[in-house]
Amino acid sequence: MTKDSGAPGPSRGRVAAVTVASLLGAALAEAAHLPAGALLGAMLVSIAGALSLSVHVPVPRPLLVVAQAVLGGALCSSFRPEAWAALAEHWHVALGAVVGVVAVAQGVALICARLGHLDARTATLGLMPGGASAMIALSEELGTDSRLVTLFQYVRLSVVILVAVLVGRWVGDSPDVRVASAAALPGAPPPWLAWGTTALVALVGGWLGARLKLPAGIFLGPVLLGIPLTAMGVPVGAWPPGVLPLALWVLGARVGSQFDAAAVHELRRVALVAVMAALAMVGGCLLLAWGWSAASGVDLLTTYFATSPGGADSLLAIALGTRATLSLVLAVQVGRLLLVFLVAPTFLRRLSARPP
Repeated sequence: MTKDSGAPGPSRGRVAAVTVASLLGAALAEAAHLPAGALLGAMLVSIAGALSLSVHVPVPRPLLVVAQAVLGGALCSSFRPEAWAALAEHWHVALGAVVGVVAVAQGVALICARLGHLDARTATLGLMPGGASAMIALSEELGTDSRLVTLFQYVRLSVVILVAVLVGRWVGDSPDVRVASAAALPGAPPPWLAWGTTALVALVGGWLGARLKLPAGIFLGPVLLGIPLTAMGVPVGAWPPGVLPLALWVLGARVGSQFDAAAVHELRRVALVAVMAALAMVGGCLLLAWGWSAASGVDLLTTYFATSPGGADSLLAIALGTRATLSLVLAVQVGRLLLVFLVAPTFLRRLSARPP
């Protein structure tokens, strides 16, 4: 969100204090065994710092890129061939879920635009689950209010993450789907070999994802490269202790630091609409998840994470600490990203703007 350029910036001491507090929040959430606890703890502390002190945890772009690649590499060890067989059997239901999530987002956006007296394109970009950064960039290209789009995107993402963590905590975690240690990978390789292989997959996959301009390419590239390698017995998915929690801290701090106290105060009426819209999206997608589970027999936890309208990286990080089948979650989340990435620009250019 845009910051008031006329106001003096926060002191280095305050920035350092909020940064340290976010690290402590991440550590406490991890100690409480919350799914993706480091992400949640960092996000909540960063939001509090942004709204109460106008202090933003500095997250340089290179650090965010590394964090996304680390998470993508870590997920590679959690995929199992039987999940892909289940997806192939129920592909039509999964495809319906992909389209359904986008339809729910569009429906909520149009209602939100009418009730909140917003431009329809602004509301659509703000609520469309296709990657917050991509939607914000597209809003600037289309000439919509990028500040409103940013507010809606990060309110939506924060609400979805909070609800997903509560769901993950409620159902409990399952140690056998957590990120593998080096010894748990195929062939029980020595740690240095497993760490090196995972780092290489993260580096090459992230570069390929960005080069091919995939949606969320830095994150998806290592996943798409690592999955077939794990099927061939290559040890991919292990990181040294502490690396993954630090990556999740970066992702959480990035989400929280997007909130600007001045902008939220100025747009408080719209912020309330944004929260209600995010909750409506979660509710609509939960109905989709229930319908998918009832129609196909896939467990409700997996269908919930698959249809949840949040960032694919954040949702998969949370699902990693639960019994959800990550292969199915990934397939639907990636399918949704691709659909939005391919369809949204053309659709939004043709969507007639509505007067506020």
